[in-house]
Amino acid sequence: MPEIAKHEPGMFNWVDLMTTDAESAKAFYTQLLGCETLDFPMDDTEGGPVYTQFVKNGKSVAGLFLMTPEMTEQGMRPCWNAYVSVADVEDSARKAADLGGNVVVPPMDVFEFGRMASFIDPTGGALNLWEPQGHIGVELIGEPGSFVWAELYTHDTAAAADFYTGLFGWERQEMRGVGDTHYADSVYHMFTSGGAPAGGMLQIQPEWGEMPPNWTVYFGVENIESAFEQVKALGGAVEMGPMTVPGIGFIGLVSDPQRVYVMLMQPEARS
Repeated sequence: MPEIAKHEPGMFNWVDLMTTDAESAKAFYTQLLGCETLDFPMDDTEGGPVYTQFVKNGKSVAGLFLMTPEMTEQGMRPCWNAYVSVADVEDSARKAADLGGNVVVPPMDVFEFGRMASFIDPTGGALNLWEPQGHIGVELIGEPGSFVWAELYTHDTAAAADFYTGLFGWERQEMRGVGDTHYADSVYHMFTSGGAPAGGMLQIQPEWGEMPPNWTVYFGVENIESAFEQVKALGGAVEMGPMTVPGIGFIGLVSDPQRVYVMLMQPEARS
């Protein structure tokens, strides 16, 4: 896909990692995704908090920040966060609350880059809103080393569908028999925005274990088997896969050295 100059409202436009070990995470993802990092101080304090951007071929592909002690004390766990572009973050946060969501971070300025808010949907999945100003979000999408997809795993797909179609104006399509094992016996819910694929959703199955509702992030790779070997060599683990998804390619679940889960996707070769 081409480089991105603008994300339409209702489309995922940014992902970032909150982690307990920034240096380890930087080493892992720069090698796995084939990218570099740029650090941006978040205040004027020497040795103070830093926000890191992962950059591939000069284009922003993701972010990273170190969790504070307060975050860990509150029981928060390291994870990848996903953001959806909105035209007006106040309006979208208000709508999320009206639809039964819990706005846990009210609308706030992020320097000159944009405005954000965070909520938990009625089924327990956390998501972020981003109103772009100086920072549009990812500048490369759908390529190896960049964000390619996000999907919600939830115990209540009906409630989640009602919430997200109401919040973003998404439309939902149900698909059966998508891929093998992990997906084969499940209904896959495809969200679209203005006719364009926006995100996916699956119901959490008993055999998946104690999985909490969550939005999971996918990154593209050139070859998933090679990526799996690299993950293991870098101190991560292969959790599931590879699996074939007809018309899409090969996917698999891995975890980084801090046990943060992320999906990898090798797109199907186009003739």
